[in-house]
Amino acid sequence: MIRPFYIGPTFEKAHDMETSVPTHLETAYLACQKMAAAHYENFPVASLLLSKESRPHIAALYAFARTADDFADEDRYEGRRIQEIKCWERGLHTALKGQKAPAMLQAFAHTLKTFKIPVSLPLDLLKAYRMDLTQKRYKTWKEVLHYCEHSANPVGRMVLYISGIRDKKLHRYSDSICTGLQLINFWQDTAIDLSRNRIYYPLAELKKAGVKEKDLLTLKDSKTVRVLVKNVADYTENYFRKGEPLLNQVTGRLQLELRATYLGGEGILSKIRKMDYNVLKNRPAWSPLDKFALVVKALLGRTSA
Repeated sequence: MIRPFYIGPTFEKAHDMETSVPTHLETAYLACQKMAAAHYENFPVASLLLSKESRPHIAALYAFARTADDFADEDRYEGRRIQEIKCWERGLHTALKGQKAPAMLQAFAHTLKTFKIPVSLPLDLLKAYRMDLTQKRYKTWKEVLHYCEHSANPVGRMVLYISGIRDKKLHRYSDSICTGLQLINFWQDTAIDLSRNRIYYPLAELKKAGVKEKDLLTLKDSKTVRVLVKNVADYTENYFRKGEPLLNQVTGRLQLELRATYLGGEGILSKIRKMDYNVLKNRPAWSPLDKFALVVKALLGRTSA
């Protein structure tokens, strides 16, 4: 799944949230923000670029997705992954009804209600986590993009809803950026996914590059594997750039956050190219200095890494 990049501290004292969340949910929102602050990620989540009012809600979205993602991936949930995801979904419905539910779900349910976010969006996310447990191969780009429509695009749309943006055209631009980010995350985490017997590279692309599944699964670097990675990186960059107009059609702090997110994705693609596409042995990642540079470039209005 997408691993949103975390720039700086996202949790605030309770009195700092009084304008955006009700008193009885302050503790729940703080739990969400602390979860966001505790994880290393590669794209911005609830960062200091966002308005203070929106940060708790973005963090609630992150906590909802991060927890479900852990159910699908973390070793401690082996043997009960589906049950945990089903329980998380039931808990969300319970929270939306105003009944007792885990604290983070209470916060997220409040966010959904506050911004009139369609519940279909978080449910699409949960569908993607279930897909991860049952589908390990993707024959074509169409199948990969279908996965991204559930795993990534709902996140971007919910961020726009929280920011008061409901324009369908802007949501479609967001879809292109989010799908691009998801694809970038696949290539970045190639070795991690292969260790879980997951291949997100379309099998049609493997065939075109002359790569066999066993070569990937054994992390065997070769010229043909690097051709495969180059081909999918080129495809991803073209797809990603379709969403660039969004960056100039929003304003304020959201624009800064989206620029930083966009630059983060472009930067990982650039690192993959500088590694000569050797993602089987190396994982491109951001250093603290890289993250600082991203923020500076976003503030300067740059949209290229």
